[in-house]
Amino acid sequence: MSLPHVLQFFCVAVALAQQPTKDWCKDGIKVPSFSEDDGNVSVEFRVAQAPLFSTNPHIGTKLRWLNLYHTALVVVQHLPGLAPKNWTIEFDSVTNVLGAVLPSINGSTLSWNNDARYCVTEGILWGEAHWSQMLDTVLRLNASSARRIFTDFIPAVNDTAHQSKPLYQLWRVETRGVETSPLVKDITCGDGVNWILDFSSRVLLTPPLFELKYTSIVVYADRISKIPVNGKDWPDLIQYFQGMSEVTGGKEAVWHRLLEFLHLMPVHYVYDSNAKAYYKVEGNHFPWLESKYHAVPLEGPPKLGNHTNEILFV
Repeated sequence: MSLPHVLQFFCVAVALAQQPTKDWCKDGIKVPSFSEDDGNVSVEFRVAQAPLFSTNPHIGTKLRWLNLYHTALVVVQHLPGLAPKNWTIEFDSVTNVLGAVLPSINGSTLSWNNDARYCVTEGILWGEAHWSQMLDTVLRLNASSARRIFTDFIPAVNDTAHQSKPLYQLWRVETRGVETSPLVKDITCGDGVNWILDFSSRVLLTPPLFELKYTSIVVYADRISKIPVNGKDWPDLIQYFQGMSEVTGGKEAVWHRLLEFLHLMPVHYVYDSNAKAYYKVEGNHFPWLESKYHAVPLEGPPKLGNHTNEILFV
């Protein structure tokens, strides 16, 4: 099934607004209590994907038609004579996604709340049926190696300070038809999975068993130019983000908000949260945005700054 791109991304905008604020990881991280396996491989990491926002009853699985998926890891330990143990690893914005991709506006000041962290919960979060795309096992490790993901890697990301890398970045900016590095790199749930696979490959010396694919929401541009805070383009940038906030969070009828959304197209400005830089988007033509389910190379998170485990991420 396909829909016109403009309707696809208006649906995404409305979905962002409807997604309730999460009490992110309210029970704290549950470090897996792996049973000892004498060095034998007993722990499997499985890539699990579900349509974006499918836990929201107003949205359900509709966004699967737009190729929009949330990506996580399900961890399973199998030992003879024991029942399997399960855990779920997610990487996400600590607020709702709308709070991560649009700023709070106070006059000419923009404030962002886009921290991103891992959460580890016991069991298969939301139940196995929730994960409509349970892929094959991507890693097999012994208990000692698997434990290092939760003691050496995840804390290095989660212990970073507020507004320090990694920060959630929904939009990926690319030049259409050009296979080069993105102009602005996205960081979403799939990246959190990718970083764990990279850690396993480089540090644990166990590469993944298949190529990871996940969703990116791409803004196409011929080029981007940096916008200085309070420079000559700053009032227009403020007005643009204000308009986006009103469209996604407004109470008007859907058709009215769709017209407002169209008036904001093409995409004029983006914020790169990890570079802490604003950019003017030039050459963004219809269909303006695209949801792309694509293969990604292994890579670690952006440098986390002055952190004791920084060597892991160089």
